[in-house]
Amino acid sequence: MFKTVSKWLALVTVVLCLVPGNAAAAQVVLYSSNPSELLDLVSKGFETKTGTKVSVVRMGTGEAMKRIAAEKNRPLADVFWSGDVAVLENAKENFQPYRSSEAKGLPAGYVEQEGRWTASNAHVMIIMANRSQIKAQEMPKTWKDLFDPKWKGKIVMANPEKSGSAYAQVYGLYKLYGWDGLKQLIGNAKVLDSSSLIYKGVAAGEYPLGITMEYAAHRYIVGGDKNVAIVYPTDGAFVAPEAAAIVRNGPNPEEAKKFVDYLLSKPVVDEIFAKFSRRPARPDAGEAEGLPSLKTIPILKSFDPIEANRLEKELLKQWKEIILSR
Repeated sequence: MFKTVSKWLALVTVVLCLVPGNAAAAQVVLYSSNPSELLDLVSKGFETKTGTKVSVVRMGTGEAMKRIAAEKNRPLADVFWSGDVAVLENAKENFQPYRSSEAKGLPAGYVEQEGRWTASNAHVMIIMANRSQIKAQEMPKTWKDLFDPKWKGKIVMANPEKSGSAYAQVYGLYKLYGWDGLKQLIGNAKVLDSSSLIYKGVAAGEYPLGITMEYAAHRYIVGGDKNVAIVYPTDGAFVAPEAAAIVRNGPNPEEAKKFVDYLLSKPVVDEIFAKFSRRPARPDAGEAEGLPSLKTIPILKSFDPIEANRLEKELLKQWKEIILSR
């Protein structure tokens, strides 16, 4: 009797597994600090193409790194996208090596040595200006122009202790003009806690100038704001990559790889660039209307995201000392 019941239960289990709808649906769990509308675009596109559902958990990059570390013995996420590579470099022990076929043409330094993170896009750091506050002939042309005492109290930048993009800006300025240059800039600038306060404040006319990201300023121009202008400093704009990474021992490793491949693919990065002004890391990417080709922008060639990561503690310590002494 017991054997008969056992065989019957085993048969029922097999049948149930074969019935459509009873098997667990394929999915990938994504942690991300990106805007909701961008996450919707990518997750819906991936689901349409592969049939795999993307469960998105949106949070700040710092919060995501803490959560992934806390969950390392039983990970809940499969992929993290998108954070400054310095942040991911510091947390790389929590990520799985993976070299996507879509990353073959990426520049040196855009893929971690073991493939633990891969750059998906790159932020160009620029000067954002409000035309209603500055005459055309007075517009700064270089980073060094911001050191002029006439700009005291009229420049805003974010706190590099709280913002990865702001730290990239400080590192770039340090590479160009050292501590003397940074001291002059800090003497003129107002330092705000959030990167979003920079572009929002300049667009609103609260501040004439802000040090920020190209895509953030360009979104206002796309939206029809005639007062917003982007200045590409002739002494070299800074290009800071952001990356995606597969969580080590995540619950859906194969789906995670497919998602990263999709995210890095040319059609997807081109669509993101066209709709959200975020420059792709891929050098073969297309162009976006209203933005110059990266080849035509003066770029600081010595900007090294890996060196930036190595110098972070030292630079932030010096930064804090300068802030406290002014």
